[in-house]
Amino acid sequence: MQNFFLVVSVFGLVLAISLFTRKSVNKLPAFFLGLFYIIFSIYTLQTYIIESGLLLKYTWFYVWPLPLYNLITVPIFFYFLILIKDKFVWHWLYLLVFIPFIIGVVDVINVYAKTQEFYDTIVSNAYLKPSERLKVTYGILNINQHYAMRFLWQILALISLLPILVDFVRSLMKEKDKKLLIWVVTLYSLFMLMSILSTMFALEKLVEVSFLRSTGSVLRTVNFVFYVIIFAIGIMPIYFPSILLGYPRKDKQETKLSGPLDSNEVELKFGLDVIKISNGLEILSVKGLFYQNDFNLNNCAKALEIPPHHLSHFLNQHRGVSFAIFRNTVRIEHAKNLIASGFLDKSTIEALAAQCGFANRSSFSKIFKKITHKNITQFASEV
Repeated sequence: MQNFFLVVSVFGLVLAISLFTRKSVNKLPAFFLGLFYIIFSIYTLQTYIIESGLLLKYTWFYVWPLPLYNLITVPIFFYFLILIKDKFVWHWLYLLVFIPFIIGVVDVINVYAKTQEFYDTIVSNAYLKPSERLKVTYGILNINQHYAMRFLWQILALISLLPILVDFVRSLMKEKDKKLLIWVVTLYSLFMLMSILSTMFALEKLVEVSFLRSTGSVLRTVNFVFYVIIFAIGIMPIYFPSILLGYPRKDKQETKLSGPLDSNEVELKFGLDVIKISNGLEILSVKGLFYQNDFNLNNCAKALEIPPHHLSHFLNQHRGVSFAIFRNTVRIEHAKNLIASGFLDKSTIEALAAQCGFANRSSFSKIFKKITHKNITQFASEV
């Protein structure tokens, strides 16, 4: 089991570095998620050192991380806040999430302000009596109280986010953005479950009442579930890499646009490069990707190297259309150019439909008339 903590620690560190160094559209969410994995990596490394009996060899690696561990609520809270609102505006009320960190700093300063003998005694007792180390008081609180406080604070922080999270989930369901919906709901649930389990373990030790009946097979099962949660939180960013790029939202006062506008006429959205996307769509059109039968929103977003929800937001906000309408408009413009160049003099309408990316003549004719207000034969005779 000790090696498990070492592997998790290294994995967390690698993941954090990748989050800090990746070219994110929205760097703040990636930063806060990376900060969480840094804290988590240090915590599991210290756990490995203690469980492996190496504490007397690395006596310096014991007291000072306490404030860092108590900071764990901060990156989780701000990650969800920025992901949901897609912007960051500081409010003094946010100082509340730093309270466990502040108490941790006070207690650690209290330890280091005393003699070296006092510090050595704490470390020695933690090595000789591992089961008793959580009862050691640094100043204001003992270690177990710090443990309970930090995860209880995490529960409260997550609950405070619940109202805006519910609205966010509803908007995702309306926009049918399943990938982002799964990411947000799953990650939130995992953090909440981890917080609840950790808080219950701490409260068991504080009040000496067994909430989880934490003995034997039940304890092993709960521990296994806890480790599965930790592992899932670790691998999710790998499975959802595009989610870390952020989610652009519409401001309530903005009105829907009826047609293409110059990028300077619309305020740039947080995490959205309008000019880059506009130029990218032009390039894809020239390359003929829109005329492929299976070219959909995900394919287009992948070609532009942006998340699908970024592209969908851009088309809705800056073109006033969905991806399907935008794609069909491009295809029909291509069809009109082909007709004007004499394509139908040598080929059939079915061939023209296939050339423009439509599955059959029927859908091509229907969309052509809807956009041009003329049927194909009428348009061809006029040009």
